[in-house]
Amino acid sequence: MFQEYGKLSTELYEHTKPVGYSIDGDLAYYLEQAKKANGKVLEAGVGTGRLLIPFIEQGIDMEGVDLSPFMLEKCQENLDSRDLHAPLYEQDIATLDLPHRYDLIMMPTGSFALLPTREIMMNGLKSFKKHLNPGGTLIVDLLLPKDFTVGDSSSSIYQLTPEEGILFNSTSLEIDWENQRTTEVHRYEKWRNGELVGTELSRFVLSWYGVEEFRLILDSLGFSNSRVVWDYEKETGQHETLTFFAEAN
Repeated sequence: MFQEYGKLSTELYEHTKPVGYSIDGDLAYYLEQAKKANGKVLEAGVGTGRLLIPFIEQGIDMEGVDLSPFMLEKCQENLDSRDLHAPLYEQDIATLDLPHRYDLIMMPTGSFALLPTREIMMNGLKSFKKHLNPGGTLIVDLLLPKDFTVGDSSSSIYQLTPEEGILFNSTSLEIDWENQRTTEVHRYEKWRNGELVGTELSRFVLSWYGVEEFRLILDSLGFSNSRVVWDYEKETGQHETLTFFAEAN
């Protein structure tokens, strides 16, 4: 019934968040961290290359992994159109098996919150640790369920071309306080010259973790020197996004 990050959601993501688009300053902040790493970088949840491509253009030795074949296909198209190259892998981060080890693994802007269960989250962190060089750094963004109200619904229209557009609807379905996750249903409708030519339904689950809770999780898995910053260390931040740093031993 549901398809996560399918063809239409990828098309809308590329339209609203193209290569080089910064979400609340994440691009500049993560680029700074990648330069400090001074080594090989992996972006988990690379999507269509929004960050990957500008980083490569800045000389970062970077690779990407994603579970969505549609996202990766578009990412490869974006690389090819700029005559750039980066290894891309279609894998689940909970069971990563990549040929390289990295000095930095990053998962920016809430992508980590998309891991739907605690088991998958824990396995993902274990996979990250396995793929980090000794002393390598993990950086992940976490989100908190601010302003989530069950039953809220919103619709938007996005004009892709003079003939085509996507009607997007989001409905807030559930907040699960015990398991710490919210659920929305996203519906995508693609229209061409007044005719419906495609639909897609996605179950959008976001998980959240407390600061001390996540610090203890990292410690239990053998990470060290964990620390957290808010809103990419901006002075005018509103405590919307928290970013965890941790090191592999």
